[in-house]
Amino acid sequence: MKGIVDVHKAEYGVEPAVVVEVPQVTTLLGSFSEFCSGYALMSTNTHGLRVAVSRREDNQVRVLNSTKKERKKFQLIGIRARKEDKWCTPVKSICQMLQASELEVRGFDLTIKGQSAVADPPAITAAITAGLLTALDKINGYGMEINSLVRMAYNSNRFSDTYRSRLRDLITIFSSEPGKMLHFDLETYECTPFSYPFTPESGVGSWFIDCSLPADELSEEVAIFRMEARKAFEVLKENLPRGTKARNLPYKEIIQNKALSEDWKRLISFVIGDSAAAVKGYEHLLSGDARQLGKVLSEEQRNISHLAGLTSPEVDWLVKRGNESDSIMGVTEISVGITGTLVALMDRGKEQELGEKLEEYERIFGFKPLMREYTPSGSIRIIPHDEYPLI
Repeated sequence: MKGIVDVHKAEYGVEPAVVVEVPQVTTLLGSFSEFCSGYALMSTNTHGLRVAVSRREDNQVRVLNSTKKERKKFQLIGIRARKEDKWCTPVKSICQMLQASELEVRGFDLTIKGQSAVADPPAITAAITAGLLTALDKINGYGMEINSLVRMAYNSNRFSDTYRSRLRDLITIFSSEPGKMLHFDLETYECTPFSYPFTPESGVGSWFIDCSLPADELSEEVAIFRMEARKAFEVLKENLPRGTKARNLPYKEIIQNKALSEDWKRLISFVIGDSAAAVKGYEHLLSGDARQLGKVLSEEQRNISHLAGLTSPEVDWLVKRGNESDSIMGVTEISVGITGTLVALMDRGKEQELGEKLEEYERIFGFKPLMREYTPSGSIRIIPHDEYPLI
């Protein structure tokens, strides 16, 4: 498998002037909690996006999504959004944002490669805008500070209705530290870094399981859920007494609210529970209590299945098999921008047990699952030409 420099050179005939590594955003708990201005536990991991850029002498932009094996191109003069832009929408949005800020934008060739290149719209938007802005800042000498990069990346959302990034994802990309997670208060967007306790020395570890489902298996359901959540919380907040915070609303008051449909009551209960799980999870992570954190993860998965309905037979099967093992303390779906990704918290040295279940999964469903240890990584960075991971 070729690294991004080789791919870029083969496509455009020149080596990139700059290569940026954009980490993948991981939301352990609180994936949907922005709707109630709640809490979230976030970090990064290394399976993100690589961005390579080289200069051009004209006003054309050419883009290769190496992972999807798709190409796009456009002129920097008179940029217009088109429905067929899809994953290239964030590239156009950043160019428009730079032009609106009266910063010079010259033609360039761009290659993107990595798991985030096939992520859902919010995740791919955050990855591309962060990576491209960092690359253009470097080669054009804009001299932007981190806060300016985050602000410009987020403000580029105004050029698209579908491909919009989340502020918390951008903050995570630009501010994460190796081995640490971020505790977000999404009312104020304050985030507190803390060390992830489950290191090799702890005797407990966590592993990602990519179920390898088709990319759109659950993404459409997630997009619909987010639209409904936005509507439901707009109605809820209109009917709340002044000063009442939605994230603190008791379950009894939700089910007694006559302005809400039964579907919206379940949805709101899930979102508020999602925020509450992040609060409990934070406490157990600070104390290093794996058993209690495992219970929170298992409860979160039950809510994802029964209240949100954001699951599939394949995911349900893996969760059930995982919960049958005494060495696995908890399994739940998490948000990395790719649907059908689980995290399993388990005793170290017992990975083979989980591996056997994954082999059975492949025989039954025909999808080859991928397993890798979850270790919080660092922030976005420019990488030298001799350090390209072959992913």
